[in-house]
Amino acid sequence: MPLACMLITHFPMKAELSRNSALDNKPVIIVEQSGRRQLVMDYSVNTSGVSIGMPIQEALSMCKDVILLESNESYYEETFESLLQNMESRSPIVEKYSLGHAYIGLDGLEPMYGGEARLITNLMHSVPSYFNPRIGVSESKFPAYLAALTSVANGSTKVPENIIEFLKGFSIKLLPISWKTKSRFIELGISTLGHIAEQPIGAIQAQFGREGTQAWELSNGIDKRFLFPRKPQEMISEDLIFPYPQNILSGILIAIDSLITKAFSHAYMKNKYARKIQIESNIINHPTWIKQFNYKQPVNKDGALKIIKNSLQNTNIPGPLEDMKVTLIGITGESGIQTNMLSNVREQERLKEIIYQAQVRWGNNPLLYIAKDVEPWSPIPERKTILVPFVS
Repeated sequence: MPLACMLITHFPMKAELSRNSALDNKPVIIVEQSGRRQLVMDYSVNTSGVSIGMPIQEALSMCKDVILLESNESYYEETFESLLQNMESRSPIVEKYSLGHAYIGLDGLEPMYGGEARLITNLMHSVPSYFNPRIGVSESKFPAYLAALTSVANGSTKVPENIIEFLKGFSIKLLPISWKTKSRFIELGISTLGHIAEQPIGAIQAQFGREGTQAWELSNGIDKRFLFPRKPQEMISEDLIFPYPQNILSGILIAIDSLITKAFSHAYMKNKYARKIQIESNIINHPTWIKQFNYKQPVNKDGALKIIKNSLQNTNIPGPLEDMKVTLIGITGESGIQTNMLSNVREQERLKEIIYQAQVRWGNNPLLYIAKDVEPWSPIPERKTILVPFVS
């Protein structure tokens, strides 16, 4: 099926620039929290030597006069969500691959738009030009992605019929395989997709296993992955404005408690949990204060509040908060807590063993009884329940 890859490189950075023009032409790094470490989520073109995923201290050693922004994932998701909805108004099949990266089904749409060129132009218009979108067109995902990667800003590229010739010059670093496998390819002098395509598939399989097979197929223009229409990111937000700027922790915690309680009280949240919670506040003459809490296991209201309150006890509030917005992200119907199916059985077996040992020591008279309902509706207490010896 013909499809298009819509690619917006450095999407988080462009999303920040779209709402704050003062950042134009300045070195900026967006910082994300990963456990206890701070890493580079994205960066502007004015930085030098910085790469995504780099520890922030290492990045600062390369760019000393840089502006640091705390990542605002809910804002990036909301912004990309609006663009995805624009794409869905052009095609019913849109798959979100990652932030700034989507695939769009084109099958049967050309007659509606009067040809392929007009269809691609219409798709391009679904994204504002200041995001500099790029489009690649092919019969499968990987070639379409590489075509988008080579397109100019606000331009498109269609993969030619001789797809192997088109692919052969690309670096193997672009393959969606592990870095370990890529390193092994490079050690053997295989650095481009063309080098992989020239090898017999049997030799590649023998050396690299399943990932080798995948690399060989993609290098030969074979991508068997289907398009999966996206499921919109589920988020619930609640906000408030403080009667006066608030910088006292007790008052801030009360506001957080109120907003999280309200968010989890939505009818949609019944028997549901959140994987991530973001707290966002505006501060006078200061960048937006953002705190994100990622949970290994999805949490309910009580679990979320406990962790947030403990974390904020040692947090320095940078200034009086004017307002507050709490967003539940990654809503799921699963708590993520895996229970042991055999735990009750094991406990009962252990109890039976203890009773047996006691009976052996103290005689065979029953030592433990269980209350069983007989006539719970009876007004006579003695008839409601009876005591039955626990049989070990």
